[in-house]
Parts: sequence; structure tokens; C-alpha cells
Amino acid sequence: MEEVRGRESKDHRGGGGGGGDGDGERTGRWRAEEVIAGNRAVLEALRELVMYPVLYAREARVLGLNFPRGLLLHGPSGTGKKSMVRAVVRECNAHLTVIDSISVHKPHAGEGEKFMREAFTEAYSQASQGRPAVIFIDELDDICPPRGRSRIVGQLLTLMDGKSSKLLPHLVVVASATRVDAIESALRRPGRFDSEIEVTVPTAEERFEILKLYTKNLHLGECVDLQSVAASCNGYVGADLQALCREAARRAYGRLSSSSESENVLTLIMEDWESAKSVAKNSVTRGVTKEIPAVSWDDIGGLKAVKKKLQQAVEWPIKHAASFDRLGISPIRGVLLHGPPGCSKTTLAKAAAHAAQASFFSLRWHIFASPSIIFFDEADAIAPKRTGPSGNSSGNATVGERLLSTLLTEMDGLELATGIIVLAATNRPNAIDAALLRPGRFDMVLYVPPPDAEGRYEILRIHTRKMPLGDDVDLWKVAEHTELFTGADLEGLCREAGMAALRESLRSERFVCDDIHFQAALRSLRPSLTQSVVH
Repeated sequence: MEEVRGRESKDHRGGGGGGGDGDGERTGRWRAEEVIAGNRAVLEALRELVMYPVLYAREARVLGLNFPRGLLLHGPSGTGKKSMVRAVVRECNAHLTVIDSISVHKPHAGEGEKFMREAFTEAYSQASQGRPAVIFIDELDDICPPRGRSRIVGQLLTLMDGKSSKLLPHLVVVASATRVDAIESALRRPGRFDSEIEVTVPTAEERFEILKLYTKNLHLGECVDLQSVAASCNGYVGADLQALCREAARRAYGRLSSSSESENVLTLIMEDWESAKSVAKNSVTRGVTKEIPAVSWDDIGGLKAVKKKLQQAVEWPIKHAASFDRLGISPIRGVLLHGPPGCSKTTLAKAAAHAAQASFFSLRWHIFASPSIIFFDEADAIAPKRTGPSGNSSGNATVGERLLSTLLTEMDGLELATGIIVLAATNRPNAIDAALLRPGRFDMVLYVPPPDAEGRYEILRIHTRKMPLGDDVDLWKVAEHTELFTGADLEGLCREAGMAALRESLRSERFVCDDIHFQAALRSLRPSLTQSVVH
């Protein structure tokens, strides 16, 4: 059992909300904001829960008002749920009792329940003396999962419903969870955990505030732009930003140690931050973020109409969200790209993500930070047409049908999300279940055709911009002779012409790609598409 007595605790480091060194208070009233940045709504909710029963006890009696007794904070790990509770407890000079999974999951039967009873008894003792008392249950989803009524769940329900807790307005219970739906439902009812608040991944502005908090004791060079650093840290929670600051300082110290120049002050420069990001990555998306190249719209030849529509559907809602709100425009939630294979559907999705400066994910997006783009490749395999109302002949849904049902539910949940867009690509649009093509899901369906002559010329220019071309090379003529070639085919053509030039250069030492090499490549290659596929 852990007790924190108001201002006696020195270490209140932040998480998703950000934290500091805990020594901010020495003049006037100490505030949680001195060690916590961002998530102001959560701090205010905690203050109301802890202090309102004390400050407005008489008014509550007159109005017959019963204050909430429980608050559930949920959100990704590292977002500072525990740190915010500690900070508000310190600010309110309250008594804190902490219950976690380690203290409850004991090897012998009855030990966990005994620990919980003792924790509540200690809090009752403090609250009965008129002092605010907070019981904080960390990782409630681990302690009380929805797998039947375990003894621990039953004990917690008894303690929260007991007469003692109801008669003590100074006693409140706060819990944290990463997965709110993985908690026994009996706990998520009025009179127990009355309120639930999501502790979100910090926005760019909140990340800036957190970085300012963590770097207040560091010396930053004039070139350091913390707002730029914050903008580049999409998906970082407070704990990640703390690790980033620590790693940047370590890089600066290493640079200083190896330098022959004498410096009196350790100064961080932008290179330290950029280098630190290669080590201190964000934990929310670790393992699920796709590593994609910096593909821009200019790296895709042709397809001007498709690129323009994608830019308006994907990039604009993220970059101009405020304008969408002012005009009352609901942004598109999903875009389905369809067309023959090799026609740059995946590359278009990557370019859209790069242009919007958004993270690029696959499949599971419920924990992802905004802005994000979720991309489904070969969507016909992920969401095929259902076989019938009963799934299959046995009346049971297939694996694919269960996946489709989950996908539909998750896409409908995106209506309340901002800055999250779903892109999908398929070669067989007719094989996709029609339920996905309704408004609010894949609102826009774009056909990505094979490149026309002008598009093929632009693609050839892109893939030959680093090649030394002979004076006799006419890329426009090559483009005219490559009908039905996809972007991938044209890339292969340029590579084959380059290989032909390389083979010749080994004999002549003339490192130039001439028209003869393109003609040789054209004779050896065939387009991957046929007229029947295109039409």
C-alpha cells in the first residue's frame, strides 16, 4: 500500500500530460500545472471530484446533491493518468492510497482481498477526520477483467457499495485503465465509477507545452524550435517526450565530451533532437506504424485528377480542419482506390500520408493519434462479400465475415474522430461487401487507371532523373510505345535500360544510357496489363 501525503511527496513526474521535477512550488499555492502539461480537462475533473465535496458541502446538503464517488481514467499507456492523480492529490493536500495489480494478485487465496480492505480502511480513517482521501486503483483492466465475478471484483464492489464509503463525502475512488472495454461491466455503473474520461494522446500544442516543461532546466540553442520538434512527434505521449528530452541531452553531452572546444554550458541544438528521435520513438504506435518512404505527389507521374481528389479528401481535412468546422462540412471518412494492379494505388496512399504529415497505419486504429491514415491493401481480401444472411451453410459466421463485422463497427466509430482517414486499395471492387461502400464508410470511390501517354512520360522522367541520358533519348517517344504499361512496368523498363547501359559500359567505359538501350529494354519487356483487364 502506498501513501502520498499532499505536499510531502517530491516526485510527481508527468506522463501523457507531461511532468516536471516537482520543485515548482515555493511561493503561493502550488498548482498541478507546475508539473503537468496538457489534459487540462482531466485535471479539472479530478479537482472537482476531490475538492468539491469539501468546498461545497453545505451547498450540496441544501440542494440534496450527491457528488460522484468514482472516476475512471482510460487511455494509452504513458499518457500520465497516475501522474495527474498524484499532482492533484498534492495540490489539494489530500491523502492518497494506491492499489495496483502487483499488490492485489497475491499467491495465496484471500491475500488480495485483505489488501484491498486494508487500503479502504486506511482511506476511511483519513476521510473521517475531514481530510480528502483518494483511493487510486492502477490498471483496473488488469485487476478486474470481465471474466466472471472473481473474488477481487466482488470485494471491490462490496467496498465501493458499503455504507462507510457512502457516508464519507471526502472519500473518492479513481481508477486508470488502458482498455476501458476490458473492465468488468458491473464496475462501470452509477454509484461506482460514475464518470469516465479519456486521457488522450497529446496534440501538437500539448506536446509543445510538455516539451517546454521538460526542458525548463536545459539550455537550448537559438536554433532549437520546440514547436517544430513537437509537430514532428505525432503519436508521442508524455513519457515518450520525457525520454526524448533525456536522449537529446545525452546526445548533447556526448557531442560536448568529444569536442575540442571548451563550453561552459551544455547546449542542445536541433541535431541533438533529430538524432534523439531515432532512439526515443513513440510508444503508442510502436510495432504498428508502417515505415514508409517520403513519397510526394511529385513522385507520381500522371493521375492529376486522382491526385487532386485525394488531396482534397485526405490532406485538406487534416490541414484545414478549422475551415471545415466553420463551413459545417463533414470530411470524408474513407476513400476506396480501385484499378488494375501496378497503377500506383499504394503509392498514392503513401503520398497522401506524407502530404498530410500523418502517421501511416494498417488495420487497428482505435489507439492511434491524430492525424493518422489507415491503409488497407487488397481490401477485397479483408472485406469480401458475405456469402449470405447466415454466413455459411452451418449457420456460423466465417472468419472473414467476423473481420468484416468488426471493420464496419470500427469505421462507424470514426464519426466522432477527427484527423483519422481510412484509405483502401483493391484490384477487384466488385468483390468488396456493399456495406463498406455506404456513406460514412468509404464515402469516395476513385478509379486509378493505367497512365496515359502524358502520364507515362512523367513517370519515365521521374525514374530517369538520376540517370545520365544520351542526347538521342526521346522519352516522349518511349511513352508513346508503352501503352498498357503500368507505373511499375515503366520503372522496370528504366531499370532494364540502365542495366543494358551498364553491361556496355563495362566494355566501353561510357556511362550513358542511350536510346538503343531503351529499345533493347522495350523488346525484352511486355506490359503487365491487357485490354480486357483495363476495360
